[in-house]
Amino acid sequence: MNWRNFFINAGILLVLSLLIVFGVAFNSSTSWFASDFAILILLLAIPLLWPLKNTLRFTADNPDMIADRPVTRLFTLTHGRWLPNLFLLDSAKTHTWHLPIGQRTAKISLTLQRGIYEQLPMTVTVTDLFGWFRKTLPLRLATPITVGPARRPEAAARIADDFSQKMSAADAGLPSDRIKNFRDYFPGDNIQQIAWKVSAHADTLIVHDDEHEGQASWTLLLLITPTLSLEPALSLFASLMDTGIFSGNGYLLDSRLTSVIQGRQNTSLANFEPDGTATPDSLAALTTPQHQHRAYLILTADTQAAVPFTHALAPAATTLVDLSGGDDHA
Repeated sequence: MNWRNFFINAGILLVLSLLIVFGVAFNSSTSWFASDFAILILLLAIPLLWPLKNTLRFTADNPDMIADRPVTRLFTLTHGRWLPNLFLLDSAKTHTWHLPIGQRTAKISLTLQRGIYEQLPMTVTVTDLFGWFRKTLPLRLATPITVGPARRPEAAARIADDFSQKMSAADAGLPSDRIKNFRDYFPGDNIQQIAWKVSAHADTLIVHDDEHEGQASWTLLLLITPTLSLEPALSLFASLMDTGIFSGNGYLLDSRLTSVIQGRQNTSLANFEPDGTATPDSLAALTTPQHQHRAYLILTADTQAAVPFTHALAPAATTLVDLSGGDDHA
C-alpha cells in the first residue's frame, strides 16, 4: 500500500465529511452550498474507494516473449475500464504512460527475464478527473506473459550444422534391401526416391519409404547436473529446438524426464526449475523399443560424467556437446 496516498486521501475525505456535517448542522444556503460541493467531490472519489486489487487488469496483444530481448507490446485495460485517469510507471521510474478517459491502451517497451508473469514490474496510479484522489497498485495481467529463455542462434546454427552433417554421413549409403516398404508419391517428395519399375506396374507414382531400419530420428537431450550453468544451457537448448532439425520433443533430464514440446519451447521452458540431478535410471522412458532408432545430441557440462548416459541409451547413437566453462563444442 502507498501510505502517502492513503493519508492524503483520508485527509481529503475527512474535510469533505466535515463540510457535509457543517451543511446539515447550520441549515443555511451557504452551508448547504458547501455541503453539496463536498458531496459532488465525494462522488468523484467513490470509484477509488472500492478495492481495485482484483479489478484492475491489463491484457497484452501478444503474451509470448523471449528473455533479454527488448520488445514493444500493446497493453489494454480490460478489467476496470470505467476508471477515470490512469498513470503507468515503470520500476525504474523513468517512463510514464497516461491513459485518460477514452484511451485504454498503452504502447510499452520492456525487457523481461525468463519466467511467467502475472504482473509486470510496473505500477498503475488511478486518479479522479481532477487528480485530487489517487490510488497506486501493481500492474496485473488478465493473461500471464510467458517469457522463454534467451536465444543463441549463431552457436545453435553451428552445432546443428555439425550434428546434421555427422548424422547424414552415418546414414549415407544404406543398402536398398534395408528399405522397409513403398508408399504413394506425395507432392514434395524427393524425385530420387521414386521407384520407377514399381510405379510402371502400379500406374501411379510409388516412392521408397525413406524410413530405414538404420536411419535415426534426431532428439535433443539436456543433462541437468550441479556444474551446469542453467540459463546459458536452456538458452542453447531452446535455440537448437528452433532450428527444426530435431524430431518430436526435446528432453530435460534431472531427477525427472521433462518433455519439451516442439514449437512450444518457450511455454515449456519459461517456468522450468531443476529438481535434483540427472541419473541414468531416469532415462528409462527413452530406452523402450520405439526409441531404438533415435540419435541423441546431448548437452552436458561434464562429458566424462555423461558416459553412463550414453551407455544407457545404447544402441542409439549419441553425440555430446560440452557446455563447461560456458563454451559449447562437440
